[in-house]
Amino acid sequence: MKIIIISDLHVGDAAVSTEFAVGSSNNAVKNQFLNELRHLAKQEDIRADYLVIAGDITNRATSDEFELASTRLKEIAMILGVEQEKVFFVPGNHDGNWIEEELSMTSNENINITIERKYSNLRFNDFFKQCLDRAHFGSYYNEPYFAIWSDENLNIIGVNSSVYDHYDRKPHHGIIRKQDLTELDRKLQELKIAYSEKINLLVVHHHPIQQPDLPFDVADHSILQNAAILMDIASKHNINFIVHGHKHIPRLAQYSDDYQHPINILCAGSFSARLDDRWFQGVPNTIHQIEVDKICDVNKTPLGKVVTWSHNTGHGWTKDESINGIPHKEFFGNRMLPIELKNQLKKSIESFFETQTHVKWSELSNHYADIIYTSRKLLEKTIVDLSGEIGFTIFKTPGQDELFILLKDK
Repeated sequence: MKIIIISDLHVGDAAVSTEFAVGSSNNAVKNQFLNELRHLAKQEDIRADYLVIAGDITNRATSDEFELASTRLKEIAMILGVEQEKVFFVPGNHDGNWIEEELSMTSNENINITIERKYSNLRFNDFFKQCLDRAHFGSYYNEPYFAIWSDENLNIIGVNSSVYDHYDRKPHHGIIRKQDLTELDRKLQELKIAYSEKINLLVVHHHPIQQPDLPFDVADHSILQNAAILMDIASKHNINFIVHGHKHIPRLAQYSDDYQHPINILCAGSFSARLDDRWFQGVPNTIHQIEVDKICDVNKTPLGKVVTWSHNTGHGWTKDESINGIPHKEFFGNRMLPIELKNQLKKSIESFFETQTHVKWSELSNHYADIIYTSRKLLEKTIVDLSGEIGFTIFKTPGQDELFILLKDK
């Protein structure tokens, strides 16, 4: 299973590409954005089953922006081989029309009328309306503000964290009300998705865990309100992936709490917003692909990798090697405890060194197949620790698949 993830397109005057700008814009400085994506898809043979957009599709939620966004998303889906019926989204805070919301709130209109006005341009766009109409349950514009889709392989739960993130909130941290979370918990219990053999993916725009603040020096106060309750529900119901946007810096984290269920949390960064170097310090635009290779026979959790490509002016879309982001390939699914991993690697390395002077990563991963699904941070730390214990030198290799060669000390 392959799921393409993008977020924070900011179609309109904040887009970095002329193809995603409405009218003229000083931010739109790139001209071949989609052609370069076509080249990447052909070069890397990217073909996916699903396309998920984690919010901030537009910048000002105008009808023109949504119309252009729908056109571009159809093109992106076609480039990546995704059927239109397999495209899913959640609204971001920029997808509510703040002008309409302010007019309604300052006129003391009923909150339901305010929400209707806030989302009028999104609700009546054919592309996004058809997408939401395909949901088996729920709506983003009426209580409890979440929608659920399901097919033979995947359960997708989309939660609108922006509906009460009003025009005057600073920062725009997003809110999911406790009563809506209670209803989400009840519905997931009713559907018994915790016992499903499908992949469970939850999409929300605002970040439900605190991601590293790099490259910023100031504290981040834009984390989702009531995030802890959402995470508790996600763990309880065996959500495998949480995908979010809002922060324009991509991150991949593994989360586990008292339920001891691992959740892979992907912050998708931004697909096509202009990222000002004064704040983002070289963070590129990104696109991600979640690849589920198999399901663990013991834990019934997915094993696979997240593949990330980044866009840099003059270079087009390339394998992501940015300083502030995630590696081109990051793996998930190996649930061995660190001490178990260390012992397994130590045993394997010592066995190889009995008959040879060096060991390749490919030899180790072939010796114990599921070890490839270890996070690269943990893997690197473990190898460094073992280099002193066993006695070998680590030579990193430039390729993504052959990570290193271990040379036995004399």
